Amino acid sequence: MNNISNRRDPRASLRTDVEISASVREPGLGSVDAMILDLSITGFRMRCLTRLTGEKVIFLKLPSFAALESKVCWRDGDYFGCEFAQSLHPAVYNHIIAKYPSLQIAAE
Repeated sequence: MNNISNRRDPRASLRTDVEISASVREPGLGSVDAMILDLSITGFRMRCLTRLTGEKVIFLKLPSFAALESKVCWRDGDYFGCEFAQSLHPAVYNHIIAKYPSLQIAAE
């Protein structure tokens, strides 16, 4: 498990590397596949081949979890930074990162 910390990073909580196949959708549209690359209690970074732009509301669907309302905060090509509408409970966060560690780190 790799916690990413950067003094220039304004995030309120640390991010942990994960690799989670998920889906995202905008309200009223169909779902598209996404790969969640890191996760924190307050948000996530994903790679997704979609045309999301601006600060849109989306719903993240992780396997075995209800859809989580989120907001796109930034985009860089196929990478998106998103913030949860409601922060994850620490126990839920810990369960997710234990269940879906980054495969790159697990191989080390």
